[in-house]
Amino acid sequence: MKILLAHGSSDARHAEQVRRLAANVSEKLGEQVGCAFLSDETLPRGARVLPLFLGHGRHEMVDAPALVERSGAVLLPSLAHHADAIAALACDRVMQQRRPDNALFGIYRYDGFEAVTSALTRLHPDGARIVVGALHGEPSIHDRIIRWRQGNGGLIILQPMLLFDGNSMDEMAEQVSTAEVETLPVLSQGDDFAELIALLLKTDRT
Repeated sequence: MKILLAHGSSDARHAEQVRRLAANVSEKLGEQVGCAFLSDETLPRGARVLPLFLGHGRHEMVDAPALVERSGAVLLPSLAHHADAIAALACDRVMQQRRPDNALFGIYRYDGFEAVTSALTRLHPDGARIVVGALHGEPSIHDRIIRWRQGNGGLIILQPMLLFDGNSMDEMAEQVSTAEVETLPVLSQGDDFAELIALLLKTDRT
């Protein structure tokens, strides 16, 4: 059995979106894919577990391995190890909109998210300036927007580099609430993301 492991949240939207993602991935793979959260006591024994974490932090390096080990399951590389694929997906989403002058990718923080930040800044789509702003850290999302407004201006599209809706997405929305910014949905809210997860599970050689 394959399991998508999320960190969990007090926000009910988070759990619902994790379950919806698992169902979507199941359909694409043609086999059952379950979901679990770090708060769970155990996971199905022998399950192959994909942690849904974009950063290299405690969840990825301590909490998930401990849960998997006591469950007798198999830990797959987290999404943080697939930063290039995640960045490419996010950039494609932005460029599918009407062509932006400024593409802003909002990460949770810089510490631990170096891989996805680096992957994003290596992208060079035609006609768009790509920058990264953090919800927690400097330069922040808000600061990035202010600097653009003081400079060339133009359309800003924000792609949140968050997997699910919840408290962090609410905070990110607050940072852009006073600016004319087109905010795209979180990463899990798209068929392309489910296809990527299905591909990672299908090509698992761990």
